[in-house]
Amino acid sequence: VIERLSEFNRKVGESTSEVGGCFITRVLHMTGHLSARQYQKHGLRLWFTRSADTPVEECTEAGPKFQARLPTFQLDRSTFDPHLLSEAAKLGCEIQRPATVKKLHLVEEGDAPHRVEVRGADGEVRTISARWIVDASGKATVLARTLGMRRELGDEHPTSSVWCRFRNVNDLDSHASRSAHMNLRKTIFAARTAATNHLMGDGWWCWIIPLSDGTFSAGIVWDRRFFDLPEGKNFTERLHRHLRSHPIGRLMFDEAEPVEKDTFYYKGLSYQSEKMTGHRWIIAGDAMGFIDPLYSQGLDYCGHTVYAAVELLKKAFRDECIADTANYLNTAYPKSYRQWFEALYKDKYEYMGDAELMFAAFLMDLSCYFIGPVRLVYTDPEYEWTRMPYDGPIGEAFARGMAFYNRRLGAIARSRKARGAFGRVNTGRVFLVPGSFSPSPGALRQLFCGIRIWIGAEIREIVAKLFRSTVPAPEPETRQQTQDQQGQQQDAAPGQPAEAREGAV
Repeated sequence: VIERLSEFNRKVGESTSEVGGCFITRVLHMTGHLSARQYQKHGLRLWFTRSADTPVEECTEAGPKFQARLPTFQLDRSTFDPHLLSEAAKLGCEIQRPATVKKLHLVEEGDAPHRVEVRGADGEVRTISARWIVDASGKATVLARTLGMRRELGDEHPTSSVWCRFRNVNDLDSHASRSAHMNLRKTIFAARTAATNHLMGDGWWCWIIPLSDGTFSAGIVWDRRFFDLPEGKNFTERLHRHLRSHPIGRLMFDEAEPVEKDTFYYKGLSYQSEKMTGHRWIIAGDAMGFIDPLYSQGLDYCGHTVYAAVELLKKAFRDECIADTANYLNTAYPKSYRQWFEALYKDKYEYMGDAELMFAAFLMDLSCYFIGPVRLVYTDPEYEWTRMPYDGPIGEAFARGMAFYNRRLGAIARSRKARGAFGRVNTGRVFLVPGSFSPSPGALRQLFCGIRIWIGAEIREIVAKLFRSTVPAPEPETRQQTQDQQGQQQDAAPGQPAEAREGAV
């Protein structure tokens, strides 16, 4: 293992999804470390507002009512990465650090070994011979760049990101927060702070992730076609200023202090390699590709590509034919990458600032995720981890369906913006997921609920076009009115299951 740094630096706080959580607990067997040293995550929570002056009580909130059912984590990479490397050393890996790969000499055919020129801590360059090379270099994408295979989505998904860690953050479950804003004591039974909290806006979203050392990772991702950060003397100031422009961000970060020299900026988050494997080389993890961090699914692809790489290497070391496996990986990954992008992220930044449209997508996206990828890796891990997401005819059908409603939500958003109705319910609402997401029949109910919200939005747009005027949205309800209506609905239908009675407000 050639590792560039003598000690791992502080990376962005990493929020894992359920597939990623499955990989690090049931494949890598890191449950002990995760339980003792990392933050247990409790879902995803979205916050909307119509202006910076909106009271915290009136910000529309969307997210789960209860704690998460499957293991997910908020990772502090400065402790998790060293633990993984030490476990690799215990299993027999020779680790050279700090060391830098200076040049690769790849053999295109035959049995001669590849050669890697490595500069060590003493400055001396040594040559290592290897039958196989695995590129796990992350965003450096060493092999993809060397072989000219790195591709970006470019104008299709022109995203940028800035992030930093902050001290002295006032969390949403603190006594100060709950005393000043009584609504934070109501409605939600889960711990808000333990979730990945997203501040949502037109063309941008911010993440807020708690870390085990007491700091918070906070960052913004934006589509450069629709948004740019406010002015400031540096990215740290610009990020902090933007966080405080949202009522929830101001509540949490008004007196927060950024950690020195901890701000990072990326332009062009999405990229991929055209091929995953070739003549005795293979690419795994973020070195293979990345799309968007909105749903924290980067580790999902890491899990699939790492597991598939290990299985291919096992076959190679047993002198089995790997041609079919290699052909599958080289075709399946680019196809899966494109399907995932179109199903979840293409033009999503056009409507993510509208609470109703984003909540519809939230329900449908995550329901399909639990019905498909989550359920599959838990029930048939030996097979599913070697495949790519959206594999097979059923997976392709789901991908096409998701891409369709994603395009339609974008079209509705453009129509609403044209007639001044975008974000009309960004205040005064609580959109609840009635039960925790899990690979169970409950995911189907949540899927149908999301479809119902989407179809309702479609109908209102049709009516608005017919009358050629703005169709006013219902007057925003207060949280107490919403809760009262929930209670009335539950009283009126006592024979229904509890999850069905609660529904999504």
